Amino acid sequence: MLAICRPVLRTATFTKALNIAVTSRSFSAAAEHPWIAKVPAPSSFTAEERVLTFLAANVGAGNLKGIEQDWQYLPNAEHGKGLEVILQAHTLAGFPRTINALIKVHELGLHPEGTKHFDEHHNLESWKTAGAETLQTVYGPISEKMRSNFRTMHPLLENILVEHIYGRVLSRPLVGLRMRELCTLSIIAGQNLPLQVVSHIRGSIRCGATREEVRTVVEQTHLVWGGKAQEQARAILAKTL
Repeated sequence: MLAICRPVLRTATFTKALNIAVTSRSFSAAAEHPWIAKVPAPSSFTAEERVLTFLAANVGAGNLKGIEQDWQYLPNAEHGKGLEVILQAHTLAGFPRTINALIKVHELGLHPEGTKHFDEHHNLESWKTAGAETLQTVYGPISEKMRSNFRTMHPLLENILVEHIYGRVLSRPLVGLRMRELCTLSIIAGQNLPLQVVSHIRGSIRCGATREEVRTVVEQTHLVWGGKAQEQARAILAKTL
């Protein structure tokens, strides 16, 4: 418990020092990230967006060295989005890896702009409404059936899905659904979750991603998750698109 609490206290203590450090530190441009050149991508998929998908995958894999590299190439103006991507990862990879990733980026330096989006309007009814709408956007015609199935498995599972995951977390405004889905895909593509990979390939397209952008995310799976995961993701993509 102490290991979890300590970073929160330390962050409060040295926030001012971090702000000074991050403004003076030399961050590289997103296009210079060494993974960008390894997998071709359409021009619609910007370097900054691709770094966010790298970051999501590394958070999901618990790869702190990868997170450090990604944060180095994420522009200061994108730090808020980077935090959102890390935050949403707890719904896919669990709290421990999300906590460790947040500790790491705070150690590396967080630009003050990135903290402007910490606040939220705490309203359960709005989360229910937004969550239902977001779920419908991502899953389309199967959203009601999915909710019913979750309710059957465990009544609280549907509530967590709608109110928390799709309402409180994924409906936050700074990162749009297209990027949230592509980041989700980058995490689950490496975890041998074929049903979920199919759902989020389709969900990415429903939320505005192109087939080429989805294919790019799948093709970069090996960078974090290895060759076997890459082949599994490719096979699922081939059957889905």
